[in-house]
Amino acid sequence: YNLEKSLKNLETKIKELEQSNKELCSQFSNLEKKLTGQEEETKANINHLEEKVREREEETKTIINRLEEKGRPIEDSTSKDQVV
Repeated sequence: YNLEKSLKNLETKIKELEQSNKELCSQFSNLEKKLTGQEEETKANINHLEEKVREREEETKTIINRLEEKGRPIEDSTSKDQVV
């Protein structure tokens, strides 16, 4: 009788663990999808920011060229920081 009862308890435990495992797998899958989505969003944001930086660099070069054409030499900002 005790053996039979123990067997039933084990079967119940196995079913509970299987259900718990299914739930954990589902949660993991959802987290993985969410993380993948965030990763893609982050890559898109980085690409966007890199494009903005390139645009600003071009704008800055254009401004420097215009100022130099007007006869205003542009000092290199790094030369100001150097101690002589």
